[in-house]
Amino acid sequence: MLTGKKASAFFAAIFFMIQVASADTASVPVPASDPGMTFLDCYEKVLRYYPALRKRYERLEQAKAGRNLVISELFPKIRGVYEMQTSDDPVFVFGSLLRQESFTSNNFALPALNTPRHRTNHRFGIEGDMLLFDSFNTISKIREARRLVKSADLEADFTEMEAAIVTLESYLGILLANTLYNVAVEVKRASDKDLQQAKDLNDKGMILGADYYAAKVIAAGIEREVNRLSALRKTSYMLMNILMGESPEMTWNAVGKFPETAQDKSALEAWLAQAYQKRQDLAALDQMLDAQGIERTRRKTSFLPKVYGFASLDENSHDWHTGGRGFSIGMKGTMDFFDPGLPGRVKDANAKYKALKADRDALRDAIARDLVGELARYETATLDAPVMKGACADAKEASELTAKLYQEGRKSIADLLEMRRAYFETSAGRENLRLALELQYAKLLFLSGQLTEDGIRQVNARLKG
Repeated sequence: MLTGKKASAFFAAIFFMIQVASADTASVPVPASDPGMTFLDCYEKVLRYYPALRKRYERLEQAKAGRNLVISELFPKIRGVYEMQTSDDPVFVFGSLLRQESFTSNNFALPALNTPRHRTNHRFGIEGDMLLFDSFNTISKIREARRLVKSADLEADFTEMEAAIVTLESYLGILLANTLYNVAVEVKRASDKDLQQAKDLNDKGMILGADYYAAKVIAAGIEREVNRLSALRKTSYMLMNILMGESPEMTWNAVGKFPETAQDKSALEAWLAQAYQKRQDLAALDQMLDAQGIERTRRKTSFLPKVYGFASLDENSHDWHTGGRGFSIGMKGTMDFFDPGLPGRVKDANAKYKALKADRDALRDAIARDLVGELARYETATLDAPVMKGACADAKEASELTAKLYQEGRKSIADLLEMRRAYFETSAGRENLRLALELQYAKLLFLSGQLTEDGIRQVNARLKG
């Protein structure tokens, strides 16, 4: 499971992979007829492939098999038996004759009793035994196994939420790359047009050459940004394809956009209350703790009496043609008066219980720390959002006004391209902030155990607009 620093490191690694790409990679070719995929479409494909989730499902099946194995101890065990023995032991020969119904008066002779000829006995039989009472030892094992099944089921549910947050991070990376690429292309087109006009003026000696070449340097930086974002788009799609178990080169359109508004935040106490109530990994650990508590009690009482019933139906033959039949039925009880291994088993169970309890306390602390940090980041992002929205509008207005001043000869071409670059950088900052708002709120849902099917559908509805 992902908790605490491990979760933060995992999500940071995924985001880093999305952001890094080589500048010479081509953009993703997408067929015009492609209807596209929503976040929910991607998530469903990830669920079908996600290796960590398949592993959780297999562990759930193992837990169910263990439960069924324990329940089977309540049912009788029936076996078929065949045994062949040859001996001249007087007791064996005497008993074999009786069992084979071949005993005659001649067998009472002392020589026949003391030094009999060897005899062969073939025994065919059906025998069975059944637990009648074991001081609730088996019942305790069944209760323990059921809790382990519930724990494995909850772990699988939590892993589904992990798959959701990983998918969302990758999908938001695609939306970010697409948006920034479109903005960069728009800025580049305007800059190319401005630069071409400046070149004509420079050739005529109507503007300073220093301004023109300074503008070319700025334009080169904008072009490099377009190339980087083109590569980022392709890399982002490829990473999502890998998460979905598809070919990295598969092409498709991401249908979605960043919402314009942030979501309402709750107080820390509300998030913590939800987490302690709904976190599946915490609930899974609670089930394991209960199971270990039952195991601890079971081991302490393992010396109590155990009673078994048994029965058998036998046929004994000497020559495979004739023989005698018999049956036996009875009960057997046992109780350990001295078991040198009992103290060690009890101590081992106590130590495991205390270790699980410590793990549970550590997980609760990790949940609280993660929620405190994520909530602080989300609150900061919500405060920054209107600031960046205003700054982006101002940058666009400044860019347009600078273009007019350039046309009037009151600003240089370098000033104009510098302002266009500032507009792009401000837009990029705003789009990154919009991504952070969606991702951080989803992480709050994840950390509080609320990124369930309903939560995932709500996220998908927001991204679809």
